Amino acid sequence: MRFAVEPRDPAYGVPVEVEDLVATAAEVTVDIEVEADRWAPRSPAASAQAPGSVLFCDGVRRVDATLWVDEGDGRVRPAMAASVGAGAVRCSGGSARVVDRLVGRCVATASPAAEAVRTGHGTYDLQRTTGDAAEVLNAAVVSAMAELEVEVARRQGAEADLVLVDGRLRRPGGYAPGTVGYVKSHGARYLPDEQEAVVARLEPGQRTPLFRLQQKMGTVISWYLRLPGGRGHPWAGVVRGEVSGDLPVSRAAAIADACSLALPSFASSPHKDPRAPVNLVPIGGLERDLRHRLGDPQILYRALLAAARAPAL
Repeated sequence: MRFAVEPRDPAYGVPVEVEDLVATAAEVTVDIEVEADRWAPRSPAASAQAPGSVLFCDGVRRVDATLWVDEGDGRVRPAMAASVGAGAVRCSGGSARVVDRLVGRCVATASPAAEAVRTGHGTYDLQRTTGDAAEVLNAAVVSAMAELEVEVARRQGAEADLVLVDGRLRRPGGYAPGTVGYVKSHGARYLPDEQEAVVARLEPGQRTPLFRLQQKMGTVISWYLRLPGGRGHPWAGVVRGEVSGDLPVSRAAAIADACSLALPSFASSPHKDPRAPVNLVPIGGLERDLRHRLGDPQILYRALLAAARAPAL
């Protein structure tokens, strides 16, 4: 295929950056663990035990260049060339170790003329999209990253008592049963006013009762948890957990209690991480490791420029 690379230094970022938005149209059921009028902050059950080992899984992505694919009839269509990675850290007995890493590259585009892009530093596999908008291309890159996250969680999940995937469960039915989606940002309001007010009353290590979310991506059972160290507003230090909606409520409650016992000790500190306390220490370390392993963005940008100048076969 013939293509051109956007003439700009990728060190200055990509032309458009679109965040992975949380769906807002979700059906919510708040009385699956307790009645709606009995909602109150919950501490872990007396029988709950902290997990002996926790597996943290996370993914990273970086747009290496914006491409323009030559359609052969005088038109061009946009594409994103991106590097994606995923990995896992296992924490047990006071130690942490990276146990898995996967790195891939993709070119996201709707162009029917597009093919995989081969460079001197690796191949960007074709990730076909349904449109040219920046958010559609970005969603395809996110999907490529999510595939690696699911693979890492599957490969390593059996070796831990608790498995956390950073972010929502992008494939709720694709993870091992009991895998927790760990959501740091709150881009949608799910709870009615009366139940939402409980979130602001949480103390560190406490959670809300469980509630069920029916979303386009699938049904999950969810809860809010407060970590220590949050300051500044009523939701400071609050994160949301979610597990597959296929789990029995009793099993989901036991997992939520395990998170309440385990996660506060992994909360980050403001002097080390500006996203403290919600960006957990093992996840922050894994992100740094994975970004390093994506490769030098300047070298990859130059490799894409060289590939664009190469004669089309």
